[in-house]
Amino acid sequence: MKRIYWGEYTSPEMQAFLAEDPVVLLPVGAYEQHGPHLAMDTDTVIGESIGARVVRESKTPCVMLPPVWVGISEHHMQFSGSLTLRQPTMSALLFDILESLGRSGVRKALVLNSHGGNMVPLNEALTRIGQQFDGTWALLTYWNLISKEIWDIRKSEFGGISHAGEMETSLMLHLDGQRVREGQLPEANNVKGSKWWSPEMFAGNKISMYQSYDKLSAAGHIGDPRLGTAEMGQTVHDLVTERTIELVEAMWKGEIL
Repeated sequence: MKRIYWGEYTSPEMQAFLAEDPVVLLPVGAYEQHGPHLAMDTDTVIGESIGARVVRESKTPCVMLPPVWVGISEHHMQFSGSLTLRQPTMSALLFDILESLGRSGVRKALVLNSHGGNMVPLNEALTRIGQQFDGTWALLTYWNLISKEIWDIRKSEFGGISHAGEMETSLMLHLDGQRVREGQLPEANNVKGSKWWSPEMFAGNKISMYQSYDKLSAAGHIGDPRLGTAEMGQTVHDLVTERTIELVEAMWKGEIL
């Protein structure tokens, strides 16, 4: 059976596997509120599920580290149960993990991000590690792979796919429907924003801006979770997995540039 996780290898087995110049995937998620209907580990569950499936189905030599389960969630801390790192802490944590990979001989790594708030420290860590080691050290936020296709998949209007909205609810209904509190699905909270910035995942924002979630949503969600379906979740998961496998293959072959 194909090994999925780095930790399933012995040290001699890993030494032999590294001779194949594999791509190492590192999922990074969050533990934060996702409204009244989704669990706080939603982002981590989604990212890990994508990564595990990529390693399982890819014909390219690849392996996955366990997910970094806590991220940058300061903007959710007004809601009970949310956990957060500080930006310097997260950047240092990711850099140390990636540097350890580099010292082990890894030269191809893909950080698979599933939480928008993580992007600044992840980019900082990737920049530093790319200056220290040759190779390909890349960051992927999974929904960026389907920015065109989503408009043919979604049911909600603009503003309906964001934090704990139609897409994340659909993904969790597909991955583990028992984890979705379907009796607690809140009404739509479509925050369209402006031509400069919107919390919609597929807005293509012209600027970046910090905004506390309690100012955007009393219930902690943005979008329309009532439109979420397991069928949509499977479609999104299949498409993201397929595209990530293509990316991993391109990284392994040195065809990114």
